[in-house]
Amino acid sequence: MSPLDDIAVTDTAREKRGRYLTPDQIRAVLREDSGYVCRRCSPTHDGLYAADKFILRGAFHGSELDIVFTVNTDSVVVITQMSQHNESLRGRFYERVGSTAADAVDYYAAVDDS
Repeated sequence: MSPLDDIAVTDTAREKRGRYLTPDQIRAVLREDSGYVCRRCSPTHDGLYAADKFILRGAFHGSELDIVFTVNTDSVVVITQMSQHNESLRGRFYERVGSTAADAVDYYAAVDDS
């Protein structure tokens, strides 16, 4: 069973469904769509940012969005969805982990096994 089989959407993300995506659309995006998946990092402070928190950036259902989510061993929790207000998620404070939420799950599994 994959953590993507059980996706919880927080109230914060649900409240934004009028502007962005419904919970069902968010679940479909995380399971089926691709974009740019990264996590916050610090080149000089290993472990400063949580290894389970990710951002999926892309154009979904006509909106340019960032979907912020965490990966657990048995589920995914969507923290929020928001417009792409940060100019770039590329650079020294962001680590690219792939293009799908499944890539984030794989990344977390590798880190969790360490």
